[in-house]
Amino acid sequence: MPPITIVFFVTGLAVWANALYFLGIGSSPKEGGTDPLRAVGWVTLAAGVVDFLQAFDILSQGLAGEGSILIGGLVAIYATFFTFLGVTEILGLDLRPLGNVAFAVALVPLFYWNVFAGGWMFRSILIVWAIVFLAITATTYGRFNPKALGILLVITATYTFWTPAVILALGRSIP
Repeated sequence: MPPITIVFFVTGLAVWANALYFLGIGSSPKEGGTDPLRAVGWVTLAAGVVDFLQAFDILSQGLAGEGSILIGGLVAIYATFFTFLGVTEILGLDLRPLGNVAFAVALVPLFYWNVFAGGWMFRSILIVWAIVFLAITATTYGRFNPKALGILLVITATYTFWTPAVILALGRSIP
């Protein structure tokens, strides 16, 4: 399995954990306990670090052929976001600066459209990610319902992260 499979599985878990938190599942602290968002933050931070390691592997080993710099760079964009999100959640920081970053993360990957020429699934994933990262921005500024974001994140984890990972794990190419 290529390193991108690890990125898909691990980041999908972080997205899933955040989705459930936004949906209110396991989001209330136990009496005298800490906010469960801190635990979600640790999962998210771990995903960001794993993504950075995989981006480095893709770049240093040339695992995506001529597209290694582009794919490694794309993975690094998401690694940066998930690392930032994890730290923000763990420390209980204001999420608005993260929303500002999410805005850029929604738009910049769209410039990768031609990198995925002929790949309808990757292109559809870019569209889903753009919508979701814009929703994250809106949520951090109180302009989008957090539960609606949770639903979008469940879809994102399932379709854009785990579906491609399963396809690759089965030894197939992503369409």
